[in-house]
Amino acid sequence: MQDPLFGNKVAAAILTALLLIFGLPQLTKALMGGGHHSDGELHLAYGGDLELDTGGAAAEPEPEVDLGTLLANASAASGERRAALCKSCHTFEEGGANGTGPNLWNIVGRQVAGHAGFNYTSALKDAGGAWTYERLDHYLENSQEYIPGTAMVQRFPRDEQRADLLAFLQTLSNDPVPFPAPTPAAAEEDAELDTAEEALENEPVEEAGDADPEVEE
Repeated sequence: MQDPLFGNKVAAAILTALLLIFGLPQLTKALMGGGHHSDGELHLAYGGDLELDTGGAAAEPEPEVDLGTLLANASAASGERRAALCKSCHTFEEGGANGTGPNLWNIVGRQVAGHAGFNYTSALKDAGGAWTYERLDHYLENSQEYIPGTAMVQRFPRDEQRADLLAFLQTLSNDPVPFPAPTPAAAEEDAELDTAEEALENEPVEEAGDADPEVEE
């Protein structure tokens, strides 16, 4: 007698074979770590973001922008909001007390390790010089790398974040230190763009009625 389930068994065998042929490579790829992963990101205590390489396609490097141009477009208000994270260590007002870190009033232009009454690390004492915008920018980017041995641990890898912070620090003075001027190349590009936009705005528009009518021959 013929098995009444013979056809079903044959179909099941064919389906199982197809699943093994087409599904096994995908399962192997998943087990070997061939799946897709979203880009990782570390958020540091002082608000800086450190992007992690997770094996994706390498992003093209962004063109470098000089500090003067960044500061010319920076927002002191945004920098003040970001600097709220630093209030656990610093005070900002004139005559403010020292905390875990020194008071930051008049920090731009002040001698490094030069605030009276604060016990600086030897690393900062040996650094010498004054806090310029350029030096503060490097210090905020990676304090431990810029001045090894400093007690301050922070990283702000994004240029715009640091520019906003520096714009806020400029306001902490009765006689603010001017920003460095943008590089001539950047200034020339901005001037050329402004000139081109002005030319477009002033270009006369020909009205439809002014055009010479076409004559059919």
